[in-house]
Amino acid sequence: MKRGSLTLMIAFAFCLLTVSLSSKANTRFLVRGVFSSQEDNTNFQAFGSNHQRFNDDGIHLAHALLSTENLITDSVSFTGVFNAYSDGEKRFSFSQLYLKYRPLTAASIKPEVKLGAFYPAISAENTDFGWLSPHFLTNSAINSWIGEELRIGGIEFSFRQNGRQVRSNWSWKVLASLFKGNDSTGTLISWRGFALHDRQSLYNDRVTFLPIPGVVDEDTLNAPAWTEPFREVDGRLGYYVGAHIAYKRSAEMRYYYYDNNADANAVDPDRIYAWHTRFHSLTLRYLPRPKLTLFSQLLYGDTLMGENIVDNDFASAYIAAAYSMTPYMLAARADWYQVNDNDNYALDPNGSLGRALTISAGRNISEHFSITAEWQINSGNQQNLRFFQDSEHFTEHLFQLALTATF
Repeated sequence: MKRGSLTLMIAFAFCLLTVSLSSKANTRFLVRGVFSSQEDNTNFQAFGSNHQRFNDDGIHLAHALLSTENLITDSVSFTGVFNAYSDGEKRFSFSQLYLKYRPLTAASIKPEVKLGAFYPAISAENTDFGWLSPHFLTNSAINSWIGEELRIGGIEFSFRQNGRQVRSNWSWKVLASLFKGNDSTGTLISWRGFALHDRQSLYNDRVTFLPIPGVVDEDTLNAPAWTEPFREVDGRLGYYVGAHIAYKRSAEMRYYYYDNNADANAVDPDRIYAWHTRFHSLTLRYLPRPKLTLFSQLLYGDTLMGENIVDNDFASAYIAAAYSMTPYMLAARADWYQVNDNDNYALDPNGSLGRALTISAGRNISEHFSITAEWQINSGNQQNLRFFQDSEHFTEHLFQLALTATF
């Protein structure tokens, strides 16, 4: 992001904070501290091989978050999400900041326009305010990657119809978007592999990873062991299209096709490469009974960098279930993910294959406080680990105990 654009966005953010306490604002705060116990290996945020978020056993600030939606007029709202962390390169900034135009109309098919920085509504699990999960402390492999590398800096147009308005059991929505600033999307799943955590990259953030010799050496690609996920490299527009369909309030399916349209041969002065990344996403959500939610997501795509320097196919899927019986919640998720290396550049092997199981249990202590315990095992093989250890195999155990306050 250029300095002028960053200054404008910061000024925009302070304006949002100024009006967030007005009578027309819906403002929520969340603070989450976690005690975590994990493997001894150094994590990727410290240029290590571990795929988890925190480095050492102990207490960490996982999230300090302010989410505010402000009505400017009856048809226009102004939304911002501001985050603070105890880890990562950037500790405080915003993750979303956008305007939404939803005109009041009696027509059954209603338009909507979003403009700014936001997530496409791909996820079935990150449905809480601030793009958090109401069921898990860690996100799936798919949504960990989306939280790291994918944010829309652009405009989205949509049309929707609520089935109740037309006396139908079916509701639908179709949408399309144009954006800039996702040119490096694909870097992390190629050079680090999929990871499972809950840290969302902030604007002007930097994410580090293991310094693979075939990537960072001056005689090879001479790239840094970090990426700035929302950097604009080639000046081209990306796009996505999507469709939602829902049956009553018991079932929903969402399909998205995303293409950042990046010039795979473009590179900026910091040696940050543009990656042409495309994917399909299919999300399913089903409520067989009011207390039980079943949800799943499938992601399949490819990414290309340079003249066949990096050419990868990637895929990931998860299936999850959550059971809520106030004040208790129990959830489980099984993840699978894979990156296939199709190029012939032997100094940069990108192939990986893994699976993970996550079990989470929570209890509301009061109106504002809850406690959650979560256990996860993540294991697989990653080809580029052979430069740093005896085997390509990894197994990572994680236990977290979190206290969350919301206001």
